[in-house]
Amino acid sequence: MGGEKKWSPYLEKIREQIDQLTLTELGEWKGCDLAPAGEFATPQASGGFKAYSTEKVGKIGIGSFCLKETVYYGFCTIIPDEDHDLPVYISKWEERDKEITLLVDIMPTVDSLINEDYRKKYIESMQPFWDKYASLPGICPEESDVIRSLCSIIYTAARVPIEKEGMRLAALAPHTEYLKSYLGFLKEAVPVTDDVRRKEAKRKRETILHTLNTRFFEEAMKDALDGSIEDNLLKLITAILF
Repeated sequence: MGGEKKWSPYLEKIREQIDQLTLTELGEWKGCDLAPAGEFATPQASGGFKAYSTEKVGKIGIGSFCLKETVYYGFCTIIPDEDHDLPVYISKWEERDKEITLLVDIMPTVDSLINEDYRKKYIESMQPFWDKYASLPGICPEESDVIRSLCSIIYTAARVPIEKEGMRLAALAPHTEYLKSYLGFLKEAVPVTDDVRRKEAKRKRETILHTLNTRFFEEAMKDALDGSIEDNLLKLITAILF
């Protein structure tokens, strides 16, 4: 994407991991035909997004687009189905000539401060990755208060300066490392049988998705869109991701 300009292989690296799953492409979601978002090109933007389902997962959303030949955006989300209390995986990538802004996290679907088993299994086991990338150049808190309120304590966010080519791959590393771990969690996950815990996870998951659905692009890209992507297409991309 982006004509002759070479962007980082964000989508390729994420797909290498996702494609290890047995995927079923979703043609529609809650009555929305997703096909127009599969591949698109407008005078100011080009890209594509697709949604998939797989075992233990309600939906995987993945895609990217280049905006005005100057910014490359990539996104991936994995949302567990209602039988499992897995976290929500989220990856956001915004690349410009001199800087990459990123966020990657596994958002807990239960109160991980109270549920010690959940915290140890999903959050504390990821602590080494958080420690590893804490020294990534440009590391900083997620700028959006809304998005940050949904994140776990081990999310990684940064504004990485592109001072040399190797910084692009360095910025990609936390996305793939978190994803590899998440796919390991997915493989081992078992259905939730406790009704109270199941309802808690459902309520928390729905809250996360509602907030992301209504606020994510507004918070994540703010002034970047300014009409470059039609509202109907943006709604489809939002439906695919959240």
